[in-house]
Amino acid sequence: MIPIKEFIELIDSSVKSKIPFVAYKFGGKDIVSSIIGSSERITSNELDGKNGFIFMPFDSSENGIYIKSQKKIITKSVVQSIFNDPIQHTQINFKNKKKEFVSYVSKAINNIKKLKLRKIVASTCLEYSIRDVAESEIFMRLISLNPSAFSYMFFSEETGVWIGASPEQLVEIKNNNLTAHALAATKTDHNQKWSDKEFSEQQIVLRDMINNLAENCDDISISKLETISAANLFHLRNSITAKTIGKISEIINSLHPTPAVAGSPKQCSIDYILKNEKYNREFYTGYLGIINENECNLFVNIRCAQITGNKLKIFVGAGITPDSIPENEWNEILEKSKTILRVFNSS
Repeated sequence: MIPIKEFIELIDSSVKSKIPFVAYKFGGKDIVSSIIGSSERITSNELDGKNGFIFMPFDSSENGIYIKSQKKIITKSVVQSIFNDPIQHTQINFKNKKKEFVSYVSKAINNIKKLKLRKIVASTCLEYSIRDVAESEIFMRLISLNPSAFSYMFFSEETGVWIGASPEQLVEIKNNNLTAHALAATKTDHNQKWSDKEFSEQQIVLRDMINNLAENCDDISISKLETISAANLFHLRNSITAKTIGKISEIINSLHPTPAVAGSPKQCSIDYILKNEKYNREFYTGYLGIINENECNLFVNIRCAQITGNKLKIFVGAGITPDSIPENEWNEILEKSKTILRVFNSS
């Protein structure tokens, strides 16, 4: 274990020297880890037997990035409640982005009915100009503000800097025991009642995940439905446990992307998104995390952003069903963007 000051210096020097690395912290833990070393492109069918960190895109036909576990460093997390000053930022094209997103959602609602889909996840990215700031400062703010999330900073020359604080575990496999989480629906107030639309959205995610796991798992069990908190938001969640009988790559590919980030039916929703979204999601709604031979602990890459120089791109989405109201979905993605914006607003 190294001092936190040395850990921070390693983050900044790695980005400056263009050395691939990931720094991450599991929710509820007080240890921050980093893997530093070489990176290579990897497909979703090449995950078996790997030992390191994977960073995979939404579109499974595209390559992800694998950082081999050559040098792992850990330090004790230091949580800050107060920061010196906010990181100045200015939003770009706000009104145009709202008009574009509301129009996209309206079109999606109509197409759900026409195409007999159950759900489509509509997403966009909100762009900001930010002042120069050390990557380590951003990361320390991120983990301090999101103690219960899987928080990370990832860098490679291919991807640039990505950050995120995901509340959604895709899958954990250990000793052939699997845990996954069906997570959907969003509200900002714990006392607000869940609507029928939100319960329905959650059931779509749960049902499809169970069906997708059935081919590679036995003894599938489901927990009771619960409300969980994630930064400034609340979501519905069921936990799923099972015994694995298939390869790790087969299990991951059967789950990704879940209906929580793509829609249902799965392939129809993916095809719709790739055809109709006016931008490339890249690694947003992909997955990332530790993989070790036949074990893994992976998270869905939501509540995330890409940083390129002085440009911040925050990726956000909302689950669309026939009962969705476009203006409400716009408000939902604004609330979701606050997970990242708080990192820059905090003072």
